[in-house]
Amino acid sequence: MVRLPKWLLVVLTLAVLVALTTPALAAEAKGKIKNVTADKKEFTVTDIDGKDLDFTLSEDGKVRLGDKDVKLNDIKKGDEVTVTYEKKGDKLIATEIKCKRD
Repeated sequence: MVRLPKWLLVVLTLAVLVALTTPALAAEAKGKIKNVTADKKEFTVTDIDGKDLDFTLSEDGKVRLGDKDVKLNDIKKGDEVTVTYEKKGDKLIATEIKCKRD
C-alpha cells in the first residue's frame, strides 16, 4: 500500500471537492430579452425552450454588446443573449450578459 503524507491527502481531497462543485456554481442560459428594468437591475430572458427566466444583475456583473462593455439599459427587447448566472435561493443572479444584435 502506498502511504501519502497527510497534507498531500488533504490537498487532493480539496482539489476533488472544488472540481466537483465548480460546475454547479455557474450556469448558462441562452435566449432573447423579453424585458429590462435597468433601475432595478432586473431583466427577463425567454430561453430556447420558450421558458421565461427572471434575472437580477449582480453588483459587479458585466454586460457586453458585441465586443463593447455597455450598461444594462443598452440591452433591448429581442436581443439575443447568453447569460452566465448563479442560483442563490430562488433567485437567478446574472454575473455576465453577452448580447448580440442583428
